[in-house]
Amino acid sequence: MIFRVFIISVIVLFSGCAAPSQLSGSGSWAESMLKKLTLREKIAQMMVYRMNMHYLNYNSDEWEEIEELISTDGIGILHIWFGETGSSLTMLNEMQRQAKVPILVEADIESGLGRRYPGAVTLPPMMAIAATGDPKYAYEAARISAEESRAVGIHFNLAPVVDVNNNPKNPIINTRSFGEHPDSVNRYSKEFIRGLHDYGMLATAKHFPGHGDTETDSHSALAQIPSDSSRLWEVELPPFKNAIDSGVDAIMVAHVNAPDFQFNTDDPATLSKFWIQDILRSKMKFDGAVITDAMDMGGIVKKYSDSYALIETIKAGSDIIIQNNQMKKSIDLVEEAVNDGILTVQRINESALKVLRMKEHLGLHINNVISMDQTHKNIGRQSDFSLAEEIAENSITLVKNKNNLLPLQPDPSEEFYVIDLYDGPNNHNESSVTIKLREHGYKLNSFQIDKSDSLVIANHILEQIPKDALVFLNAYANPVEWKDNIFLPSVEADFINRLIKKSAKVIITSFGSPYLIQDFPDAPVYICAYKGSEIMQQALLSALMGESDINGILPVTIPGVAKMGDGIQIKSNKWPARVETWLPGKELKRIRPEEISVNINPVYKALKRAVSDSAFPGGVVLAGKNGEIFLHKAFGYHTYSNKTPVMRGNIYDLASITKVIATTSAVMKLVEANKLSLNDRVITYLPAFKGKQKEYFNHKSRVTIRHLMTHTSGLPPFKKYFLMDNNIQTRLDSIMNTEPEIGLNEKTVYSDVGLIVLGKIIESVSLQSLDAFVDSVIFNPLGMKSTFYNPPNDKIKRVVPTEYNDLYGDLIRGYVHDENAKSIGGVAGHAGLFSTASDLAIFSQMMLNGGIYGWKRFFKSETVNDFTKKANVVEGSSRALGWDTPSGKASGGRYLSESSFGHTGFTGTSLWIDP
Repeated sequence: MIFRVFIISVIVLFSGCAAPSQLSGSGSWAESMLKKLTLREKIAQMMVYRMNMHYLNYNSDEWEEIEELISTDGIGILHIWFGETGSSLTMLNEMQRQAKVPILVEADIESGLGRRYPGAVTLPPMMAIAATGDPKYAYEAARISAEESRAVGIHFNLAPVVDVNNNPKNPIINTRSFGEHPDSVNRYSKEFIRGLHDYGMLATAKHFPGHGDTETDSHSALAQIPSDSSRLWEVELPPFKNAIDSGVDAIMVAHVNAPDFQFNTDDPATLSKFWIQDILRSKMKFDGAVITDAMDMGGIVKKYSDSYALIETIKAGSDIIIQNNQMKKSIDLVEEAVNDGILTVQRINESALKVLRMKEHLGLHINNVISMDQTHKNIGRQSDFSLAEEIAENSITLVKNKNNLLPLQPDPSEEFYVIDLYDGPNNHNESSVTIKLREHGYKLNSFQIDKSDSLVIANHILEQIPKDALVFLNAYANPVEWKDNIFLPSVEADFINRLIKKSAKVIITSFGSPYLIQDFPDAPVYICAYKGSEIMQQALLSALMGESDINGILPVTIPGVAKMGDGIQIKSNKWPARVETWLPGKELKRIRPEEISVNINPVYKALKRAVSDSAFPGGVVLAGKNGEIFLHKAFGYHTYSNKTPVMRGNIYDLASITKVIATTSAVMKLVEANKLSLNDRVITYLPAFKGKQKEYFNHKSRVTIRHLMTHTSGLPPFKKYFLMDNNIQTRLDSIMNTEPEIGLNEKTVYSDVGLIVLGKIIESVSLQSLDAFVDSVIFNPLGMKSTFYNPPNDKIKRVVPTEYNDLYGDLIRGYVHDENAKSIGGVAGHAGLFSTASDLAIFSQMMLNGGIYGWKRFFKSETVNDFTKKANVVEGSSRALGWDTPSGKASGGRYLSESSFGHTGFTGTSLWIDP
């Protein structure tokens, strides 16, 4: 019986939405309900309460606030930012059950519910929909949005965007618009509105009177439309009239103004009677609801107080207020304004009645709860995902194709380069395009550059790309609130311009603004994918690999490059399969020791005995086999005072393990990039290494990188450079001037000095500091998040002290124990690295995998083999290249195989890897 009632309510909902005139007509329930409401309850109908629909305990402060609002003034309209279907539906239904008046629920669903709710469908942005050339896709996108949204209790969509994006510098509308011509915006927005209505959802046209020809993000400041009267009526306003004629339920007024057209030149449309009453209501004949953009945006709060803006927007004619996150205070202010005669009760009644009629129109007075059964049936249908993919694939737009580089038919053995450029800071993650190209088995070199990267880093990456190499460059620049810019940072744009001079085979894809090419107009191949969402990245990949046709057309003109309607069409031409494909390297996972019949009790006993005997106060031990960690144990304390217990995530000074994890790895990368050869002489890179004593000129001039890595250079083990003058350069000069103690290749003498020199060679070749280089090519891509030189302040509490410093009377903690490394800034080739057992385990597994971890390749397998086997520079020596190997009573124990490699550190660290 309950199910039948729900079906009836849906039928009412659907048939009602097909008749927009009901919104402004007489509704008995709405008028009757209005008469029952107090003034505060009427005001509450106008206010939007915003929240995330995540799990809330019913005893939490947030839920108690919601219940208090519902039980007193009521919540008229609810805005959902993000949600989760189960918790969201439970809470929403409970809120509806408690509400005296049904709650109207709205959300910003411009590109599918998947943007707000995991598991739902994410759709291409509106410009991508227009790039398909077929308005039916606007209808289908709206249908999917409506069906999924209604299935989680959302009734009211703050979409479509009907702004005409005719300004390439627009930082916030851009790809959210259907295009640059009002006719095109009209066609697609009409179908979008129809799709929402046909499937039971209210629609909003935004951002009145037009945000498309602005250069300011109204989230940051008031935006201006530089149009006069004729242009406004020819370009900006027609899509809103079209929306009104299409029965749109609400129009959102924006924090923009048009000083060359409006009377009060400073007023934003949000606070303007001229725009809302004279233009929208009187001239354009709109009788639906007027909703404000969020009143906490910079376009309002920078110039107006909350109370002033709130009262003025209601006076101007706004019906629904997305107020400044202070629901009760907002109601208080409006009530006070009515009592003081600033606002009339009639004015409040007009807006409250419009909201009530919207609720009646949806049938919420009959049934305002949703069953979980409906949610399961309508969220995440495979047919909807497939349709979204179809829209995305049909939107991919080829703007330039010099020398017919596309369609590609790459040689299966060809190695190519993929570069991901991000317009935001602190993002060095590989894009989905990069990851999936690698998963298809193609050989590629991957680099990432973001806004925080310097020109030095960009230069370093550019140097690693051979002349005329095949390069896929993915540029991510999307309209985002508060960013105030839609183009790439200057370092990235400059990088592209230099790259396309180096290679004519650069394929650039904009995953965002189509206008990016204005900064690099000589790009040989340019593709528009309109957004960096997963669905658009997959569509681009399908197009590149010839699995789908390229059919898209530009919805906008790109000045100096292409005009609206352009688009090069290419038929699918599938890439040849890789004969030899990479298999992903094993990634670590934790298991119980019993699963592989390992008895770890003797290890525990030995460690406990060592702590008891004061061999050391504590530590962390980790062991794994075949990609499975069966032992990861913290024991003891940070110090002998037994105050702070050791945790598995504690960070340790690695001391000489730095030599292999950082310095040797850096040399491996440079050797593979042909930047360095093991037989190169040190003076090639560091002329000062020749020294000042003529008697050693011949010896030191013949020292090679191989000598340094195998400790056969004849240099002494250690010297107290830290006792010299405090000037770092003086110490470095002394290091370069160090005289050898024995002849070349005479015997193996373990030398910190040689590795300090090697660190400086790496910096000379890479044009980066040693720490920056190894972080960019090893630690960050490998996910070693707790591995670094000079631990940052926020990590110090996790760092275990190394010993008590008698000289300074405190614990050595958070800075390198090695005095020479500390004296030259904490970053050196022989010491200075800090890390955790977990991070070292990841590195070790990558080496065991032959240089690959997951789908990321760091070294060729032959490079790993070459560096980890005995170098045999001196007969009988256990030294490999940087690494050590077992010999007699090795530090790794007597059970190591001959193919093992490892290293130890003075601070009590030990790492051994046995293939």
